[in-house]
Amino acid sequence: MPNPGGYALVLNPTIVAPRRTCKFSRVLIDDGSSINILYRNTITKLGLEAKDLEPTQTIFHGIVPSISCSPTGRVQLDVLFGNSDHFRREPLWFEVVDLSNAYHALLGRPALAKFMAVPHYTYLKMKLSGPKGLITITGDYRKSLECARHGTKLAESLVIAEERRKLNRIVALASEMPAVPIPAEEPTDEASFKPSKETKKVKLNLDAPSCSKYVVVGTRLDSK
Repeated sequence: MPNPGGYALVLNPTIVAPRRTCKFSRVLIDDGSSINILYRNTITKLGLEAKDLEPTQTIFHGIVPSISCSPTGRVQLDVLFGNSDHFRREPLWFEVVDLSNAYHALLGRPALAKFMAVPHYTYLKMKLSGPKGLITITGDYRKSLECARHGTKLAESLVIAEERRKLNRIVALASEMPAVPIPAEEPTDEASFKPSKETKKVKLNLDAPSCSKYVVVGTRLDSK
């Protein structure tokens, strides 16, 4: 495998819902996440509806840069790792988000703790104990690359859409603000300095008759 450690761990567990049971091929194992997430398309595939969700107050970041997200609800579903001969099944709580994503679901630290699973990012494997011994699930770096490319394009489109919404709000607010009148400039003849007509010239140096320098002062000034 080229570039060991440079790929996300993408596995294919089975998720059991009340109406449908589906095996998903693009489930991200993320030990940096404190929650498990189900996305919009996954909810549709599992046949879940809004009435099947419980209220949640979780708010999280990181799916799309600089954008926070509030789930529409949460739901508890069984997740199964392994095959028909040897598997392990555990109930997990998922936060449901109304977003499209390159992955069907995200399993974070709560899922790893529930399964007592150990992910290995060098070989893209995850190991957990089962009723008959050790269960090893193996990922594929080609699938990881495909999901990463798709996720990058989707994140860019979401960021662009969010920036467009912010710009539209700014334009709308600017159009609602009343126009501020610009004060008229004062005429030049009124604003310019005008010397008084009652003036006289006073020499700067009275002791030097030949001095030609003088100042102009008002005639009504005190002699001091």
